[in-house]
Amino acid sequence: MVQGNVVTAGAQAEQSPFAVTNASGDPSGFAVDLMNEAARRLGVKVQYKTTNLQSILAGLSAGQYGIGVAGIGATAERAQQVAFTKPYYWGFTAVVTKEAGKQSTLGDLDGKRVGVVSGAVQEAFATQRMSKAKLVKFKDQTSLITQLLSDGVDAIVLGGADADTYVRREPVRIAVEQDSLQGSAFPLGKNGDPKLLKDIDAQIDDRTYTKLYKKYFNDPVAAGLIKERPNLAKQVTGTALAPAAN
Repeated sequence: MVQGNVVTAGAQAEQSPFAVTNASGDPSGFAVDLMNEAARRLGVKVQYKTTNLQSILAGLSAGQYGIGVAGIGATAERAQQVAFTKPYYWGFTAVVTKEAGKQSTLGDLDGKRVGVVSGAVQEAFATQRMSKAKLVKFKDQTSLITQLLSDGVDAIVLGGADADTYVRREPVRIAVEQDSLQGSAFPLGKNGDPKLLKDIDAQIDDRTYTKLYKKYFNDPVAAGLIKERPNLAKQVTGTALAPAAN
């Protein structure tokens, strides 16, 4: 909901590269850059409030936020609670272990402690695909990576882009990688501003998207995203496309 030309956004504080809090205390990241660009074009300002995933979704339902700005999987279950834009990102799911780990299949983690963020799409992935593992739930990714590094868990499950970020800065590795089954989108309250949802969607399908994508990701644009946003196809001409998710 836009009030006084300002939309209040719930954003995650530690979800690189989508939404993180920088040294000045301001949110930054791919989702934040996309939202700021869309807001600039629409002539509105975004007031960010940092919180966690569950609080974003609950806050949208309660009318506390007008939009959520993070890497939030647009699942059918969540769509019963909030309204989603079309996906703005499509990636993969990664199971991450410490750098010295030898695991290379999901079965290698049977009976092991595997950490997930409570309520995240990776929790559903672990529940369905890693049913013989001992699932341990945490409130955020900071807790996940801390527990992995301190041997509190044997592995953690993350979105692929998040995993890539941790691999670059921590002694961890991606043990298993599988396609995501849905994209990440911006959620809005069910009783929120339908015009805002439509307007934000309309701002993403151009060359600015490609520029911002290349700023944060080395992976090719996923064919699954192009399927959802066919207008992006002409913007990524000559750029390799990742296979669509199964």
